[in-house]
Amino acid sequence: MKQLALTLVFGSVFGWTLCGQVNPPTFLCVNNDTLFWETPDNTCGPFIAYNIYASQNEAGPYSQLASVTDANQDFYIHQNAGMGVWYYYLESDYDCPGQPVLQSDTLDNRIPETPRLRAVSVSGTTVEVSWEPSPSPEVVAYILYRSVPGQGNVVLDTIFGATSFPDTEGNPAERSETYFIEAIDACGNKSLIADPHSTILLATEGSDPCERSIGLSWNRYEGWQQGVDNQEVWVSRNGGAPELAATLDGNASSYTFQNADDAVEYCFTVRAIERNTGVEAASSQACITLDVVQAVRELVVTNATVTDNEEVQLSWVWNPTAEISDYAILRSSDNNNFSAIESGAPPTPLTASNTYLDSGANPSGGASFYQVQTTDGCGEKVSSNIVSTVFLRASAQSGVNVLRWTPYLNALGALQGYSLYRIEGGAPVLLSDHGPNTLEATDNDIDLSDPEQARACYVVEARAEATLSDSTVVAVASRSNTACAEQEARIYIPNAFSPNEDGRNDEFRPFLQFGAPAAYTLSIYDRYGGQLFESTSINEGWDGTSDGKPVPVGLYAYYIRIEQGNGKVIEESGEVSLLR
Repeated sequence: MKQLALTLVFGSVFGWTLCGQVNPPTFLCVNNDTLFWETPDNTCGPFIAYNIYASQNEAGPYSQLASVTDANQDFYIHQNAGMGVWYYYLESDYDCPGQPVLQSDTLDNRIPETPRLRAVSVSGTTVEVSWEPSPSPEVVAYILYRSVPGQGNVVLDTIFGATSFPDTEGNPAERSETYFIEAIDACGNKSLIADPHSTILLATEGSDPCERSIGLSWNRYEGWQQGVDNQEVWVSRNGGAPELAATLDGNASSYTFQNADDAVEYCFTVRAIERNTGVEAASSQACITLDVVQAVRELVVTNATVTDNEEVQLSWVWNPTAEISDYAILRSSDNNNFSAIESGAPPTPLTASNTYLDSGANPSGGASFYQVQTTDGCGEKVSSNIVSTVFLRASAQSGVNVLRWTPYLNALGALQGYSLYRIEGGAPVLLSDHGPNTLEATDNDIDLSDPEQARACYVVEARAEATLSDSTVVAVASRSNTACAEQEARIYIPNAFSPNEDGRNDEFRPFLQFGAPAAYTLSIYDRYGGQLFESTSINEGWDGTSDGKPVPVGLYAYYIRIEQGNGKVIEESGEVSLLR
């Protein structure tokens, strides 16, 4: 259709000024065979006529139907128009030489084209009705109807200059509301009524306390010509922000919400989405609060660590609102065959963070694996993740100590790395830090001339981050058992001594280069096998006497036995010369 156009002509008359143009009548409408318009305001020159052009083809050609010479006339009757469709537009004829002549809108003699309802969407107790405007330019308003039980279709309002309307008088929480709309022009011609749209009415139904579910049901959205593409179920908890619970196909009319919590108000809304357009229509909101047996939802074992007393402390969290009838702490040495080390009803009231000290573990014998299991009031069992301790082994090799450990395990944790400590004076001293994939280190900083360093003890600590069910990240540290390495004692045995009381080499005894024995024996024998001397102190040697009397110069047999702290036994035997 031809649209009203404005042409601005600028000239130079004492600067830039707006020149005239010949505006057409404002074409209002066509009622049967009568055209109606509003007369224009043209001041560029004297009025001559209003020219009316007509065609039975919208694309033309158009020919002049009539010329109205009365400047105040605002209608024209098209005689003998017949039953066909006619298209018209108007021009004004003024004595305005050189000025552009504009054309009116092109209107036809049919009723306005039908508008299309876009959506009827529920917001609280209000139904937001929106529609696409009628393509007919003569439309001046829209008449909106709602279907009322027992009354039929009731006019809600006649809306000018808008394509939406908030209906606050309906009852969308109790019934599905149906709406109709039609367009009207200035002549009172009405379009056909558009296809109705109906709101979505949502209902909820609770389950028994152990099912912990909420049933949703609704009528499918009606009115979209392209149909419903999909539907979204949204839920808010205790007045919080809505969250998407599910996306369903366009034919769904029910949904079961699982794992509902006790004493929580759930409010649901279903949103239908039109195919190919993305237009949305929300249902009424339906709220419900259930009395259910509170399930265990946040069972996470955060850590297992070895204490200074070589016991294992286990840490875990669970939701303190859970109705737990029984729980068990399980332990395994191979991450396969678990057995309960603690079970029964949990202490009340429940706390979110919990610990257990396992004094029956043997962390120096290998890694220990742990898991927590619960049973709620409905008999539903929940198992936590599995965590393990770190098992450290230390071995002495040619003046250095080699440390090896098992990896820290936590299925819900992210291992950051390991820290290796040496125990000095009863306190751990950091030796080195290692990445999460390193399971071996070497302590080269051992002074073999220092007897105190012959036996060194170590612990390794795993640094990790455990992720809880609510995505909270907790930093944890898992300490290993204490592992010790003892360098083998090195013995120097003299082959002769001279007990002449000159203060030099007066007694026979071995010398340890480093280390302190846990047990020690030195025995001296004559050539006939008779025992002349025995000592259990590394600092006490043989002075060449037997029963307090000096023995003759000669060769004497010795036997030395040293037992180290790690259980290793060193035995030496031979002969020593006694000189005087």
